[in-house]
Amino acid sequence: MPHRNGKKFGGNHTTFIDLAADLVDIAVSRPEVNTISAGIIQSGQGVAGGDRRVKFCDTKGGILLKVRQSRSVQDVWVITTDPQTTKIALARAALNDLNARISFQKPP
Repeated sequence: MPHRNGKKFGGNHTTFIDLAADLVDIAVSRPEVNTISAGIIQSGQGVAGGDRRVKFCDTKGGILLKVRQSRSVQDVWVITTDPQTTKIALARAALNDLNARISFQKPP
């Protein structure tokens, strides 16, 4: 599991599942992104080598990415000054470059 650090990373956890790490590498290069915070990696249901999915959820001040890869699930918070632009860039990368399925959750 890859670790990430630098001035744009916050929180206590710096370990990401592989798909989340790829998305974080893209997010960190975006000028509108201020902070990225990793959630705890959870063991979910599924099969090894299975689905790669990213759910994009709007939050106050940013985006919550719910990343699933095989049996692992991780939340990643991306704090950004332009959530729409960041969301589009990450969704395109997930779909076109990272071979992941994407979905969007409507805000409450």
